[in-house]
Amino acid sequence: MKLKWLGLAILAWILLLGISACTPARLSPEKAIVGQWVNDQGGTIHFYADHTGFIPGVEGQTPAIPSVKFTYYFKDETSLAIVMDGQAPVVVEIKLEGDKMTWRSLTNNAEFVYKRAR
Repeated sequence: MKLKWLGLAILAWILLLGISACTPARLSPEKAIVGQWVNDQGGTIHFYADHTGFIPGVEGQTPAIPSVKFTYYFKDETSLAIVMDGQAPVVVEIKLEGDKMTWRSLTNNAEFVYKRAR
């Protein structure tokens, strides 16, 4: 009888391992953010795996908005810091859900929503 229970326990353990192996791994924010993102106004932002980024400039406005290169890092799972040209970091609260990225400014509570570019 003990052998039967041992066999069932081993089978249950193997099934649990199999189920957990099939569960998709959650990407860390550092990996999930990499790529090109677009907001509803057509603005784009690029995050690269080496913790640098790029925001293309916008012509046709007065004054024109120049392109910007930046570095970024995560202070924690929900706080993204962006550093442009030696300025103090701009920290935003960030939420990554698949192909949707939502920022909330910690200074004025403004919210920005981006979708992953395809």
